[in-house]
Amino acid sequence: MMTKSNNNNPIIMWVVGALIVGGVLGYVLAQSRTPSQVYMSGTASMMKDNGSNMMQMGKMMMQSGAMMQQKGQEFGDQEMMQNGKTLEENGSMMEQKGTIMTERGNGMMQMMGR
Repeated sequence: MMTKSNNNNPIIMWVVGALIVGGVLGYVLAQSRTPSQVYMSGTASMMKDNGSNMMQMGKMMMQSGAMMQQKGQEFGDQEMMQNGKTLEENGSMMEQKGTIMTERGNGMMQMMGR
């Protein structure tokens, strides 16, 4: 009976060893895929800056749309007035989305303690 347990002993050791190596490799791979603090900080900063840029672009689009509507009214051009209205609406939407992006970027930075 002793010879039978001695034959199984190396197999058990190999299985346990393989499980340990697999666990360590899995842990190392999972850690390498976790975003770093620097990456997350850069992403939050980019969101904040891009949101601010979107807000400015939206304001410019709204102003341009209002100006197009005025010129369209001056010259009696209905198409220019309609395009100005569309541009103003799109600018408003862009400004709102920029505000949301800026708020999310600020929120991420606050969560990271910056």
